[in-house]
Amino acid sequence: MVPWRFVSLCWLLLVTPAQAAGVAWWRDGQMLTRSLDGAPVPTQVPLGSVWKLFVYGYLQARGQQEADYQCADLPQAGEQYCCLPGEAVARDAALARSCARYFEPTRLGITAADWRSFWQAQQAPGWLQDLTQMQPGRDVTLAELLQALAAMPAASRTAARQALLATALQGYGRNAWPLLGSGLRFKTFSWHDRQGRALGGAAGWLVDGTPFWFGASGASHQALDTWAAVLACTLPVVGAGLETQCVEVDFFARYPLQAVWQGEQPVSAGPLRGSYRLQFANGSSVSLRAEGELTLGEDGRIRGRLGLNDYVARVLEREGRAEPLEAARALAIAARSYVLQNGQFAGDCWQIADDSRQQRVSPNPPSAAAQAVAWFSDELVLQGVAVQYHQQQAAENRLSWQQAVVQAQEGWDFQRILRHAYLQATLGSSQVRSECQRLPAAEQWLQQALPGWLPQLQREDGYEPLESPVQVCVLAQGVPYADLQQLRLYVRDWRSLNGRVTLAHEFLHLALRFHPHGADEVYVERLARRLIGG
Repeated sequence: MVPWRFVSLCWLLLVTPAQAAGVAWWRDGQMLTRSLDGAPVPTQVPLGSVWKLFVYGYLQARGQQEADYQCADLPQAGEQYCCLPGEAVARDAALARSCARYFEPTRLGITAADWRSFWQAQQAPGWLQDLTQMQPGRDVTLAELLQALAAMPAASRTAARQALLATALQGYGRNAWPLLGSGLRFKTFSWHDRQGRALGGAAGWLVDGTPFWFGASGASHQALDTWAAVLACTLPVVGAGLETQCVEVDFFARYPLQAVWQGEQPVSAGPLRGSYRLQFANGSSVSLRAEGELTLGEDGRIRGRLGLNDYVARVLEREGRAEPLEAARALAIAARSYVLQNGQFAGDCWQIADDSRQQRVSPNPPSAAAQAVAWFSDELVLQGVAVQYHQQQAAENRLSWQQAVVQAQEGWDFQRILRHAYLQATLGSSQVRSECQRLPAAEQWLQQALPGWLPQLQREDGYEPLESPVQVCVLAQGVPYADLQQLRLYVRDWRSLNGRVTLAHEFLHLALRFHPHGADEVYVERLARRLIGG
């Protein structure tokens, strides 16, 4: 059910000329629709480019390893959506760019029998089981289109969501996503209805996997740009989605526990479920509620394994709050960026302490409002700067929560708040590791410093001069490191004293890669500080 306040807001926003526009979603076995302009929502709709999404889902689920699509040296019809002449495009990029040539079933060697068998097993609508129906002009009932999206295997849906993030940020959704959020993932389409009128829109999933469809007059980018504000407050409010990254938190890292109580009974080591009272060695106590995500260890410490967005929502409630909304969205992106820049990645999770010197994290499950804020910016992080934030004090690359609240109250959106706090940062995906973004000034400083370091380095057993200059790259997430294979250093800061010590430290991992202690962090850090004189 859409809260009345959102519906009222939608009507207040509805100032565009009358044109066919509607949205539908599938929930609890039925289709729900909303007209955005008072006109009936169509019951029959063309597939448009959404057919490519189903081919993508099939390829993912079958584990197929097809060749990339190679664009011809001379431009061919349709290839402008795929790649530049002479270049190639892979599956994820082909979906985001809507490259029809990539997903042609004959190119991929998909047989009608295999296709039918696969979608029958998913209990998909009959038209989806027919490979010949994968055409943009194929009309289907809107209800069955939503059912088809619901039939997509979970792993395929997760992969498609990741691939389609590029559509939201750089594709036809780039002007709409600041209103819709990055948690909403969709394949855009542009075609025409039965009367030959231009019809554009999007189809995909809300953050919890709910299938949705949106359509309006005009091409997809026009439809999204025109209706994004109304669409954002018309789509249903949903809970958390399927987490794809996790964070392990060492709670109360600086405060030793004396005892954990559930009611009047002391609690022994194991998973925590229910309400508890924590008694600390300093005499203070707090209450918490857990749902199995927290564990009391044999060492008396409480640790939690949280989904990344769950973690962000808990940081938001500990370091700020879920409103005003635009300030909360800015802080959520900063918090996600911070843990991926400063946490240690081990196994399959980021690891970080609940500590005022890093990020404070609520041990209690977050509110629905905080979850909604975290999922709004799903996978988005700030790249290119070392992210910091503080309750009161703003500085270069440090957001002030109190200042952000004032800015939001003055009408600033979250993007403007972030631009003000992090002038050199760009927004990118937490899942995608970008190619090396060079730091030429850092490379030049390193080359100028090296002659002065040589007398000390030549006394170190195992030191070998590098055959080629070292590349210094912008570190997007995690801790600084040296790539021994590509002879690259990944750092965030090199201008400050600590930044240059870090740069020297990572350089030494390359220069001393044959040294008996070249992987010894303590040894390398001491030598780096001697070189810098810090």
